[in-house]
Amino acid sequence: MKYFLSISILLLSFSGAKLHAQANDTIIEKVREEYSFERLIKNNIMLNPASYAGGRKYSITTFNVFTEKSNTPNQLKQKGKGKNLWGAEVYSLQKLDDQTSVWGNASYTQGKNKQVVWNENSDYELIYPYVAADSVGGNMKFENYSFSGGYSRKINTYTLGITGSYQATLSYRDVDPRPKNTAAHFSLAMGANKLMFQKFKIGAYVNAEKYTQKHYLSFVSNQGYPLIYNMSGMGNYNELLSGKLRQAYYEWWSYGGGLQIFEAESRNWYLNIGLKKFNLDKLLTEYADLNASKIDEQQFSFSAGKFFDSGKTVWGISAEGNSTERKGTENLFLNENSRNYIQIGSVEKYNHKINTIIFKGLIQMGNEKAKSSLIPFFGWIQEKEKYSSPLSRIELSKLMYGADYQWMKTFDHQQILSVTAGLSGTNVYQKDALFNNSGKQSINAMLQENYIFQSSDFWQAKLDINFHFNFPVVKNAFVGGKIMYTNFKNGSNALLAVSIGSIF
Repeated sequence: MKYFLSISILLLSFSGAKLHAQANDTIIEKVREEYSFERLIKNNIMLNPASYAGGRKYSITTFNVFTEKSNTPNQLKQKGKGKNLWGAEVYSLQKLDDQTSVWGNASYTQGKNKQVVWNENSDYELIYPYVAADSVGGNMKFENYSFSGGYSRKINTYTLGITGSYQATLSYRDVDPRPKNTAAHFSLAMGANKLMFQKFKIGAYVNAEKYTQKHYLSFVSNQGYPLIYNMSGMGNYNELLSGKLRQAYYEWWSYGGGLQIFEAESRNWYLNIGLKKFNLDKLLTEYADLNASKIDEQQFSFSAGKFFDSGKTVWGISAEGNSTERKGTENLFLNENSRNYIQIGSVEKYNHKINTIIFKGLIQMGNEKAKSSLIPFFGWIQEKEKYSSPLSRIELSKLMYGADYQWMKTFDHQQILSVTAGLSGTNVYQKDALFNNSGKQSINAMLQENYIFQSSDFWQAKLDINFHFNFPVVKNAFVGGKIMYTNFKNGSNALLAVSIGSIF
């Protein structure tokens, strides 16, 4: 926590030292830019750190303290049934001059993930399907620390940029089974773009990431404990390595890059294309770092948009797409004795493909006193998950659609009200599944319950309200609240979040 406070104070002090350069900035204009739907859509350009220059018109610093409570009985069992958390975050982007921008972020979050079963690790989305699992589970407490910063500078017709981030996570349970997971995530990205014909910019960027997680599982009770499974995908597990291994080390490297082109002055059109690849190894530290399994994943992404500005009205259309394929390979071993395993081969058994594309429209109109924005959207999702032997598979095709509406009103004395409401639906129009039911009954039940969630239609409603005002002690304060309700055929999920802070 002391590191978070130190970084927060540093960022706030830095931004305060630069306030004299922001005499022409007003809090009203900053708040409008912060919540602008147009800016949020165009943030796709920010994948290249060089493109931070020109991404905002105003320097900005925000600080907020927040709390969130969610209940998600309709969810993958491995992700739990909701969260209770609180945290604090500070963010600052400063335009030092017309050529130079710097930015930084620091955050701290603490809470618990409720009723997590069949997963004793943290960061499930990153390391699945190779998790340690049992049928007992329970509430998982966690702490997250996150720091990031970046720098971009224009040099003649070129702009260079660099950004980096670090995130640390601790998750644990203080009743049996008692996992303790410590994870660290580093990332670094560098990029450049060049102004062409005084009209558009062409850019390129590269990035790299490293992630590690140390997992340790223990029991205090001597009255017996559940079997710990070394999961390998879709309910399957390695029988040789299950039941006795309580320590593991996960390590993955990621690298990628992308190309982009966009209109230079107002970014009224853009195109981004990106590639990413990562490799993960699961090592069993109790057995001389025995490599039990590995993941190879490839991602392709693109985004494009075109916008028109007639003065009082901005309108346009954008598209985003992503294609991801994750392959899982298990190593095969000869067990000479209880402490000696010899690798005799490997086999690729797990495959998970997800293809997504979403189209968005934008209509934004109004004046200095009031502004309305509407984003209708429509998308398609195709997911195929397969385990080759014994054969198991899930195939899903979904349509998603909806709209987000925002109303922003400016009152006297720098008071601003922002109201965002959204309504969306997801329909599964094609589904098919085949499960290997020869395993444990409890595992089979987990698979069926997960599949019911994955293949269910649902609709979602959300409301997000933020009010900015001047307070006698803290100037430019704000208070915000968010409610989200998701309805399924057999139940519902709900989320409530509240935040207070300041923006300047």
